[in-house]
Amino acid sequence: DHVREFSCGLLYYRTFHMDESRDTLYVGAMDKVIRVNMNNVSQTNCETDAIVLEPTSVSNCVSRGKSEHFDCRNHIRVIQPMSNNRLYICGTNAHNPKDLVIYANLTHLARHEHVPAVGSGVAKCPFDPVDNSTAVWVESGNPGSLPGLYSGTVAEFTKADTVIFRADLFNFTTKRREYPFKRTIKYDSKWLDKPNFVGSYEVGEYVMFFFRETAVEYINCGKNVYSRVARVCKKDTGGKNILTQNWATYLKARLNCSIPGEFPFYFNEIQSVYKIPGDDTRFYAVFTTSMNGLMGSAICTFSLDDIQDAFLGRFKEQATSSSAWLPVLTSKVPEPRPGQCVNDTQTLPDNVLTFLQSHPLMDEAVAHEHNKPVFFKRDLIFTHLVVDKVTGGTYGQENTYTVYYAGSLEGRVYKVVEWLDDEDVSHSELLDVYEVTTPEPIRAIQISKK
Repeated sequence: DHVREFSCGLLYYRTFHMDESRDTLYVGAMDKVIRVNMNNVSQTNCETDAIVLEPTSVSNCVSRGKSEHFDCRNHIRVIQPMSNNRLYICGTNAHNPKDLVIYANLTHLARHEHVPAVGSGVAKCPFDPVDNSTAVWVESGNPGSLPGLYSGTVAEFTKADTVIFRADLFNFTTKRREYPFKRTIKYDSKWLDKPNFVGSYEVGEYVMFFFRETAVEYINCGKNVYSRVARVCKKDTGGKNILTQNWATYLKARLNCSIPGEFPFYFNEIQSVYKIPGDDTRFYAVFTTSMNGLMGSAICTFSLDDIQDAFLGRFKEQATSSSAWLPVLTSKVPEPRPGQCVNDTQTLPDNVLTFLQSHPLMDEAVAHEHNKPVFFKRDLIFTHLVVDKVTGGTYGQENTYTVYYAGSLEGRVYKVVEWLDDEDVSHSELLDVYEVTTPEPIRAIQISKK
């Protein structure tokens, strides 16, 4: 009875950006960005509350065998806030990604406010509207204190090249390029192997990426998918002689979401990740089993401390292509420690860069908090997650409750509450299940504090 809805037709809404200061939810759709009034979404006007962003090279896209009315449209996949009331936008543009900057009121910039380096969206958002990707606009902490976009996406029409990327950094006043782009090594399965990106966050001096990918360390035992968290230092400017175009601080670790036991039951495929705004201490995520066996989903949480501990732990390596992956002896790790943030990565010695080039993977997985999932269920596929914290109980006996809203493949939202008892043992309970978009999957979800 409290559901309000709006629609401007079949436009494949996939991307949300919420601006609570404006009571606005920006929605990325096919050929449009729509500004939804959060006080009453039904009052949204599809003409006056939208900016139309048509694709530019439809005939070229169709000639490559793509469908005219879906593939060859401009699906908006990135909406990120910038300074000065502007939004960074990136769309698939008929399999030829294109980006632009607009005002938050959905009007085009004045000509004198032109933003350099905007035009090509390659490596910033996907070619294919169904591909998973992530991006975050970072205003501070980058080289030269210049703002820039970090992204994880497919960077090629053929999908062979997947990338964690930082676009060229420009001085917006002089319009000069100060620092060239940085990326993961091209076609190197140790760095990335067919990843599906689910999220990215700026945390202190790092940017963190969450994704699932083919597990290179499992390849001798068959094929499997593992979930990962990767990080790069914002200050990274690459190496001097080695890794010149690449990250000189890129590390990744496996995320463990499993039911404990002598033989743990793993939920290997991360589908969505959430961080409560203003709280960098933990990440919340939903995971599924692989889709070809017994299906199930779980909610797991990870503390930032545990993630950083994994990155301070041992590295993993494979001595030869037929040998097992084993931890690297501490004596073999060069100094300064690979992956640590330094003022200027161009000063890192070649042996550190060579080590990092071949050892981006950490040995230890990041353990989930409380050594168990918050919630798990068979025959259910979670697609998205948002989280809220509330305080309840009598005065002097207050308890903090973490409330999870997990969207599912069949269009329901599961509301789960978690709390800690006096011994700090975690308990959880399924409170409610809402029919929201049944039978369509939930493809985006956002929560407002208001």
